[in-house]
Amino acid sequence: MASLSAPEAPYQPFRPGSGSSSTPLKAMTLVDAHGYSPSHAGHFEGDRVYDNNEFQFQYEQVSRDDAILKHRIRILKVTSRTIATLLSIGSLIPVALTLHKFLSTQNTFKDVKTASGSTVHRTAWAFGTRAWPTFMYVAVAAVSVTLNAVVMISYLRGIRNANRAAKVASVFSWIVILGNLGVWIAAAAIYRQQKDFKGKSNDLWGWTCSAGAQEIQKVFKDQINFNQYCTTQSISWYFGLAQGGAAILSVIIYIMAIQRLRSKKQMTKGYNASVRSYERI
Repeated sequence: MASLSAPEAPYQPFRPGSGSSSTPLKAMTLVDAHGYSPSHAGHFEGDRVYDNNEFQFQYEQVSRDDAILKHRIRILKVTSRTIATLLSIGSLIPVALTLHKFLSTQNTFKDVKTASGSTVHRTAWAFGTRAWPTFMYVAVAAVSVTLNAVVMISYLRGIRNANRAAKVASVFSWIVILGNLGVWIAAAAIYRQQKDFKGKSNDLWGWTCSAGAQEIQKVFKDQINFNQYCTTQSISWYFGLAQGGAAILSVIIYIMAIQRLRSKKQMTKGYNASVRSYERI
């Protein structure tokens, strides 16, 4: 006898959302979630896709930030150059005037009565005057003024010329930056140390500020005002100290510029590498 069996159900294709929860298969739909196209090639990093446009945007953003930083560094450079130039002039003029006064009066003799009542035929300057500290200080200030002025004039003509001039000036710049820092501190220190050296006020600065100079001031009043030249040389020395501070500022600015260039090179290198990787996708 034939066995009875349930009639075979007709085939029905699976329809998503039909309510059957026992079927292990689910609908698979391909979705262009990231809008992929050959012109938007990208690469995967974890669960995120970076495309060319996104990297281009990031690169442009960093480039804008770099341009802002470059502009600020340029302003700082111009400012530091201006300050350094003014300080160099401030150091040079007073001490140069003192040196000129010394050279123009060193052979002017007059009779001067001493405290004991005797008469001495002498100049307005100390016996055995040591003028070399003043010559040294004038030379350092003059070279510094010249180099700073060259760079400042170049800035007025254009940044590119200024950078070119800066390369020439940088021969002394790292001997006026490291050098200016070193030379000015050394010059200011030596200039100050030689004032009243070993208790003898026979340098130009020390002598103009000494009691001995005041004793003969009336006799040489038509040739020199000792108080005035004492003050001008003191001002020149303080300008020299400030010049050392300006050199420290220049060092900091140069370090900032070097770091910016390194960061820019790394950024450009990374961007170019990313572009090459996109082209292979």
